[in-house]
Amino acid sequence: MEISVFSIQKSRFGNFEEEIDSYIKMSSKYAKINDNIIFNDKIAKAQSIGQKEAYKAYDDIYLPSMRGFCVSLDERGKEFTSKEFAKIFDQNSDIKFFIGGAYGLSEEFKSKSNLVIRLSKLTMAHKIAKLVLFEQIFRGLCIKANHPYHK
Repeated sequence: MEISVFSIQKSRFGNFEEEIDSYIKMSSKYAKINDNIIFNDKIAKAQSIGQKEAYKAYDDIYLPSMRGFCVSLDERGKEFTSKEFAKIFDQNSDIKFFIGGAYGLSEEFKSKSNLVIRLSKLTMAHKIAKLVLFEQIFRGLCIKANHPYHK
């Protein structure tokens, strides 16, 4: 199984990189985990212009990676329990999670996703949402493997 997380962020520094690396390492016995951080001049410029331009820049960078089972994170997405979330791993061997930039993800992009989820009803900083996602991926893999971590 291969799981990839795509995020638009300026750098890894100061964004819970040690904690995320720890979850990647712990998850490695169950799946290959990739942390794909994307940020370039085109995204920076687009975000400074406005939402429409930012969405186009995000779509341009993310669309080529949309294959396998694609999950977009969005504040209006479906909410899951950890056990429900773990079922994503039962039926799919190539899973990609997409976290939007400053403006989230475009409606067009989300409509091409297999699933749109939200991690909580609470609004979180981008870096905290990403950390929560990696923890839930590990938790879901443990649930799937009947490992007691999730209890």
